[in-house]
Amino acid sequence: MAVSLYSERYPAIGESHGLSAIAGSLRGAFAEAELQVTLVDMVEWGEENASRLAQAISEIQPDVLAIGLQYGTFSFLQKHYALLRAAVRRPDALIVVGGPLATYLSDRLIDEVAAEAVVILGEADEALPELVRAWMHGLSDWSGVAGLRYRDRVHGVDIATPRRLVDLRAVPPPSRLHLDRIAELGGEIFVETSRGCSWASCTFCLRGLTDVQGRGFEFRRKSAEAVAQDLNELAVRGIRDVTIADEDFLGGDLDQTEDFVYQLLAMPLPTFRFDASATIHSVFSRRDTADAAARRRALVEALAGAGLQKVFLGIESCSPAQLKRYAKGHTRSEAVAAAELLRSLGVRVEIGVILFDPLCTLDEIEDSLQFMRQHNLASVASGISSELRLQTSSHYLTLLEKYERAQGVVLHDPAFDPDTLMHSYRFADREVQRLYDSVQLWNRRLHPLYYPSKSLSRFGTAGALGESVQELRTATNLFRDQTCDAILAAIRHGRAGNDFRAAFDLDIEATARHLADAVVRALAHRDGPDAHPVIGRALVAARNVDTLLTA
Repeated sequence: MAVSLYSERYPAIGESHGLSAIAGSLRGAFAEAELQVTLVDMVEWGEENASRLAQAISEIQPDVLAIGLQYGTFSFLQKHYALLRAAVRRPDALIVVGGPLATYLSDRLIDEVAAEAVVILGEADEALPELVRAWMHGLSDWSGVAGLRYRDRVHGVDIATPRRLVDLRAVPPPSRLHLDRIAELGGEIFVETSRGCSWASCTFCLRGLTDVQGRGFEFRRKSAEAVAQDLNELAVRGIRDVTIADEDFLGGDLDQTEDFVYQLLAMPLPTFRFDASATIHSVFSRRDTADAAARRRALVEALAGAGLQKVFLGIESCSPAQLKRYAKGHTRSEAVAAAELLRSLGVRVEIGVILFDPLCTLDEIEDSLQFMRQHNLASVASGISSELRLQTSSHYLTLLEKYERAQGVVLHDPAFDPDTLMHSYRFADREVQRLYDSVQLWNRRLHPLYYPSKSLSRFGTAGALGESVQELRTATNLFRDQTCDAILAAIRHGRAGNDFRAAFDLDIEATARHLADAVVRALAHRDGPDAHPVIGRALVAARNVDTLLTA
């Protein structure tokens, strides 16, 4: 039995693709008579319900229980592991934990949560079937299985086996026999064509999940044949709207990218609409020759003609100083050019933004927001007022620690939140801290309203909302523009010697009410006893917006 946990901190309706991937690997490695696989994706439930999960485990009585630990779920497992383990009556059952948090917190999982568990570090496509087969054969020496960490039950010593990259060309296709309900709800379904990032240099990014060394050369692609097979199998299930799960869909060498894309598009494929994520330089680069630029445009144009409807661009900032600190590698002019190229081909754009980081200044924040507003980027920023996630072991943390030593200050908490891997911090610039405190107050208040508005409307042709999705997209975009304007007004207000918050509070209340009205109009027809809890909670937040505004 394989379970993907869910956190209400990140409300969404969609497939936990890692669960589908390991299900495909297990079903590809074992005959049905050898191994029966049951899958539970808690995203389908939309709630952190330990009793319901324990009941599901009790009914199945698995010999092997594999738990996927997504962001936001470490505390859930820590609190409820005893209950879940007690539901498995077999005393020598194999307990496996994997996923992003398991990869980065393997020591804490074994020491604090489940000493008996075997933790899979990084990719599980090969490790899980090999581990299960060894266990089924009664072997206790698992040293030949790559990417494991566990405590030897005889000698009590911790063992870690070397990791290796999975060969994506040998991985069986995902298995999605468990997705009927999520698909019926209009949830986001993912297709994977590559793993890793060909850039892999951003200082805030925590590498080591789909790569080992965190380097660009570890970027790998599936074969075009495998991706086509996956798309055709989804079409048989009535799914024609997908999101490419890759970090870097068009990454790597341009020749190889062209080979993959044109080979895929030449295959017999059903009609599809799809979203993807891309780096700026995979869409536009100032260093391209005229020929390379034309080829890059032709590639995106071919994809648009084949159904590409939205691209997420990791712009992160339009301040040159922040871009340098984040090691993004692109300029803000290149970011604008990439967005304009996509829009000229009828492709929607969404961008990542990190407005606040520990070392930023008011000038950088103001410059970034003004530039985004000028070039019609603020309205499509996933989080226009987001702060940097200062994750443990990231390069940015090293950069910050160097600054702290040089200045004789301590800005970050050395302990981190195991649910997010994030260190809390304060800002080097006191004026930035004052502005952030005002903005963050409203971010916390409006999270129950804005986050589901974004997550439910960002993907697909209609997402989980049907025809009303466009109204919610328009309202969400307007909310971002108005939030951008409110922050800029607060900065001007503060520079005049006034309080940041007074100006920001005044502007953001009206903005929030407008978004709440749009959420009610867009979601009310989806409400009812069979509605997904994410829909219900978003409606409660919207209908009680006055309470949010004073929370």
